[in-house]
Amino acid sequence: ARTTFYTPGNTAPLLKSMLASSSMNDISFKKENTFCFDSESFRYLVALKNEFPFTNEEKHEYEMSWSTSVKESNRLIDYINKELIVYHIDKGWQSIKHAQFEISYMIRPILETIRNTLRNIILCKNSIPNQFIELNSKPLHSTATRCHSCKSDFQQVGKFEFLSIYPHEIQNDCIMCLCTLDQHVPIDYTLDYKCSTITSSDLHNRMSDTLNRLCVMSAKLAHFLIHTACSAKDDPFLKGLKEMIVEETYICEIQKPNDFNMQLVKELSKFESQYEQPMNKLKSTQENFDLPAIYKLIEIINNYPTVHEQMTAVKKRQRMMIEDHEYEVQKI
Repeated sequence: ARTTFYTPGNTAPLLKSMLASSSMNDISFKKENTFCFDSESFRYLVALKNEFPFTNEEKHEYEMSWSTSVKESNRLIDYINKELIVYHIDKGWQSIKHAQFEISYMIRPILETIRNTLRNIILCKNSIPNQFIELNSKPLHSTATRCHSCKSDFQQVGKFEFLSIYPHEIQNDCIMCLCTLDQHVPIDYTLDYKCSTITSSDLHNRMSDTLNRLCVMSAKLAHFLIHTACSAKDDPFLKGLKEMIVEETYICEIQKPNDFNMQLVKELSKFESQYEQPMNKLKSTQENFDLPAIYKLIEIINNYPTVHEQMTAVKKRQRMMIEDHEYEVQKI
């Protein structure tokens, strides 16, 4: 028979050591704030669904496991409701995992900012200052995806053609198409575009400076994801750039003639080559960045207006997801 004591066991010294090494020294480790759960009952449910046979003794053990976990869950909820004190972290939470998630949400906003900056540089070079492109982002629901197999419609805004993205909802399978799930990628928001007039004597220089800065900072973030967080085997920024080039090339092939989108393909390809230079330099020097430096980069990038506009939509969607999955504990 399986021996279970429903106690921290060998993990207790490790937990104490982790708490002692953190800056949260006032968190005690005691029975009142320690909660132990057992996973056997969950394995039992999976096995039961697949029609595995069990003896009465085994069933009794799984019932005990489930009952114990239920009691611990109720005790945890009661502790949160009555005893838990909010802990304030002065400088915000910083960890490799947290930074990894923050960067992952920023990849598309950064790349869309780069693409739109290139559009406006092209317009500036062609002396068309009254049709600059502005982005407007709209947050989507938690199950929204984009299908790479389904064809999209085109829309023209100013001098450029755009692919219209229609979100697909996933409920086990896609409810809008028959394409496989691996053709669907989650998206946080959709983009609308409009023309605006921008007048500034040094606009071209400022946009070029923005591109150069985003190029170097994106390479540093990608280097962090690959070599420090070890969360990515391939460079997600480079992958996104290549996908944009494919998308713009597709627009040029279908919507002919389109000189401005063709110029955009060339500029994106140039930027891809430019991006690889700082990335290769980081690889050769094996430079590592500490967490404060990474968080500073995240802060700087978030302050770019076009990135900030999209990140606002990302944060709104995150709040919507939390609200969708919230469960209010009823007070007794």
